[in-house]
Amino acid sequence: MSALPPVTLLYGDDEFAIAEQVKELKCALGADENAAMNVTEFEARGLSFAQFRSVCESAPFLCPQRLVILADLLAHGKNDALPGDAPKDLLTALIEYLPALPAFTALLMLGHRKIPKNSRLLKVVRAMEGAVVRECTLPEHRDLPRWIRERADRAGGDFSAAGAQELAAAGVDNPRALQSEIEKLLAYVNWERPVMAEDVRRMVPAAGQADIFRLVDSLGERDSRQAMAQLHRLLGSGDRDAMGVFGMVVRQYRLLLQAKEILELGSSSGDVKACLGLPRFVAEKISAQSRRYSLGALERIYRHLLAMDTAMKSGSDGQVVLDVMVAGLTV
Repeated sequence: MSALPPVTLLYGDDEFAIAEQVKELKCALGADENAAMNVTEFEARGLSFAQFRSVCESAPFLCPQRLVILADLLAHGKNDALPGDAPKDLLTALIEYLPALPAFTALLMLGHRKIPKNSRLLKVVRAMEGAVVRECTLPEHRDLPRWIRERADRAGGDFSAAGAQELAAAGVDNPRALQSEIEKLLAYVNWERPVMAEDVRRMVPAAGQADIFRLVDSLGERDSRQAMAQLHRLLGSGDRDAMGVFGMVVRQYRLLLQAKEILELGSSSGDVKACLGLPRFVAEKISAQSRRYSLGALERIYRHLLAMDTAMKSGSDGQVVLDVMVAGLTV
């Protein structure tokens, strides 16, 4: 059991990272029943400062410290405001009280959004001796392979560079979901060898999304050789027949068309994410791909794909239809 910082402020949009650090602090307080009795959790909304202070000033029971958790700090307000009838009252009182916080109380404050650099709360906490301030932000897509390998290492396993790239490209951009996939893949290889790209494609359903991105990238670049290779890779995986692969292509171009229409209105990839209900990475990738086409070109391609769909359902050889599709889209 180790002493907790007098004040810890965790904030940002990575709720998974925040939850992990909350768990670590609770474990540091102790694992027995006495420690659990000395953890009190509050929601900032509707909380009176008198109630909060009363708990902070209650001596811990059979434990060196008491852990008080104040969640949803600055969740919805502007600047330093908190929601409620008197939005600034609790925060103002809290800032004034922090220097007088009893030595036996460890205060953990959580805010699930970015806090401005000029925040009064941020300045006060940073000025306190021993206090911890940590911003928890979602990893950018370019940082995901490194994040995946670090998480695997912490779990006692390993990912090859290609395996980490494959999982990063699968479109699973929620850290909690990614952690679940990492644990599943490490269990699949029984922690005996690095997770390879082939393992990810075999075990992660979303990895097929990465394949279709590569195919559409090649089509957009008019790279017939690479597009044909990606097409045959999809077909050769054994997970999808020609009709299934074609369905993925049609869906991708439908998303490209919809994204293009949204972007043409002056919107951003964030609007594409919201309007189409896509994960962040997928929305960004779709937006980037759509910029390679004009709106008219996407409309023509989509009409062409619908005609090919009719041909496939009328008995035409699916493999031949797909080869013709790639040839036609890369000329």
